[in-house]
Amino acid sequence: MKNLYLWINILTFFFPLVLSFDKKVAFYKKWPFLFPAILLTAIIFLVWDHYFTLAGVWGFNRMYVTGYFVGSLPIEELLFFVTVPYACVFIYECLKAYFPTKFDSLVVTRYIPISFLVAVLLLIIINFSAIYSTVTGIFLLVLFGFKTIRTKAFLQFFVPTYLISFLPMFVVNGFLTAKPVVYYHPDSFSGIRIGTIPVEDFFYNAAMLILCMLFYVWFQKFKKKQPQTTD
Repeated sequence: MKNLYLWINILTFFFPLVLSFDKKVAFYKKWPFLFPAILLTAIIFLVWDHYFTLAGVWGFNRMYVTGYFVGSLPIEELLFFVTVPYACVFIYECLKAYFPTKFDSLVVTRYIPISFLVAVLLLIIINFSAIYSTVTGIFLLVLFGFKTIRTKAFLQFFVPTYLISFLPMFVVNGFLTAKPVVYYHPDSFSGIRIGTIPVEDFFYNAAMLILCMLFYVWFQKFKKKQPQTTD
């Protein structure tokens, strides 16, 4: 199916977009903060993506893309860095709107993040010669150095958002890696797969979501700090 990757993007984006106008969530009101955050995140990850593609770390099966490329990347890959962050931040805002106190626990804000960091360190140590494993792990550790990420207010909604995103990720990345639409050089990652998905993809998606959420939160804080003007 020539347009498979395109359809995966469309379906990933469609339902969160339609539900963005739910009165309780009113996600559309957050677009002024969301889209700049997505843009900045996409720029960083597309540069990463481009060079990894050139280096042969991964590649794209032309049987499942439309054939339009920007540099080394199919246009569908560019869309991926819009549709997936949009869907994930939508989950984040739904949790805040419908379950404002549900996730305020040490399990969510301390034990799960600590366990995640231990897993990241193990990934780097065990697979240091694998470029995808090492770069992704180091980037995640750098992101966790930011104070915003380590705050209770951030973690109590980010952690469940990330865990819930596993379900659509198994569908989306499952299709991408099963065909495969995206294929990986065997020496570039640990070789560990969950289903057909390299375990590094879960860390890669975490890094993308964390960075997008950082920008998203910062833009909202910056807006609140701006002096209010009256006519």
